[in-house]
Amino acid sequence: MEEIGLPKRTRLFLLSLGCAKNQVDSEVLAGRLRLAGFDLVAEAEEAEVALINTCGFIQPAVEESLAAYLDLEQLKAEGRLKKIGLLGCLFNRYGEELRRELPAVDIWAPSEAWDQVLAALGRQAPPGRAVLPGMTAWSRYLKIAEGCDNRCSYCMIPSIRGPFRSRSLDAVVAEAEDLLSQGALEICLIAQDPTAWGRDRKEGELIDLIDALEKVLPETVWLRLHYLHPQGVDEALLERMAGGGQLLPYLDMPLQHVDDRILSSMNRRTTGKRAAEIFRYARSLDEDFALRTTFITGFPGEDSRAFDKILAFIDEQELDRVGAFSFWPEEGTEAALLPRRPRPSTAQRRLETLMSLQEEISLRRQNRFVGRLLQVLVEGIDPSGLAWGRSFRDAPEVDGEVQFPAGEVEPGTFVTVKVTEALEHDLVGEVVQP
Repeated sequence: MEEIGLPKRTRLFLLSLGCAKNQVDSEVLAGRLRLAGFDLVAEAEEAEVALINTCGFIQPAVEESLAAYLDLEQLKAEGRLKKIGLLGCLFNRYGEELRRELPAVDIWAPSEAWDQVLAALGRQAPPGRAVLPGMTAWSRYLKIAEGCDNRCSYCMIPSIRGPFRSRSLDAVVAEAEDLLSQGALEICLIAQDPTAWGRDRKEGELIDLIDALEKVLPETVWLRLHYLHPQGVDEALLERMAGGGQLLPYLDMPLQHVDDRILSSMNRRTTGKRAAEIFRYARSLDEDFALRTTFITGFPGEDSRAFDKILAFIDEQELDRVGAFSFWPEEGTEAALLPRRPRPSTAQRRLETLMSLQEEISLRRQNRFVGRLLQVLVEGIDPSGLAWGRSFRDAPEVDGEVQFPAGEVEPGTFVTVKVTEALEHDLVGEVVQP
């Protein structure tokens, strides 16, 4: 890949696709690009160079990445872009095949190979991290590990991102302090399996990392955990989450299923009984403990009896939030070769049935908070004067929000809101204390 001659101040558009972990990678690249003299812009039409940090997790994500590339290719053909780059998971997955199919790409790089990107742009820069244009500085993701060793039968992550690798405790703490200096009020700890943090480095366990973070962060900063594998969630972690410190009582624990036969076929190494025990114990510690999970419908071998177990489970556990998607036979995974896959129409019908039931359950949970006070992190204000934000129950991007008349509140601040109305996903209220 040859260096690209560019003027010292060059407008650059960086599109980040996929998960929150990819967003962290993009912010690290953005920080280095700014230090190297690039001006980051919010639209490709404003740029001279455009980069896509792609997602290659499942086929719809691949298609989204390729569609974004085609838009940039058109801008380049019109002479509006000088150079375009395709980075990240899609290149990790398809490599040289992509090079042959997409000749208009000038810059190629796998995930986190940002020295390679800078070299191709003819620049150098020290490590850094920056908020992407259009994103907020007060709610940030902090990646504590990379890769995965779990080998779920439907998942491409180990082959795309490699084996599990914890970041050092010192590196994580230093980055948290950096995010704090940039204005972070909420730090979301993410990895493919955060509960495995530290085992490979012999630096302790996840609770030890939380201890270290809470020592350096103000008491007012929220710490939120994401994507916890059931195998790594124990009573001690739940007790810590319910303990009233910076770590929020918010359990995001993807299950994917609760039928033990399907879980075994998924290679999830847990059981429906254990999942129920975890959720029940969390609620025994705090009735308001926010519980979130995800399910896959239509996995090979799923019959009506197995699916009904999911419905019974969410009804019994009264989960606050549930995400779901129908099975996708991803090329290169063990699950793509499994027999007895339900028809896609059946998987979709089950998905709709599951989400319809969950809406009723979510509304019941929401109604618990009517008349009560919630601390809310203000996210934005629309032109009509309606503000919105998130409580401890609401993770960025995936959960609901709390809406209220803005008055004199400002985005990026905490306010106390009295809830006056509950909807399936959102709450409505009024500010009682800025």
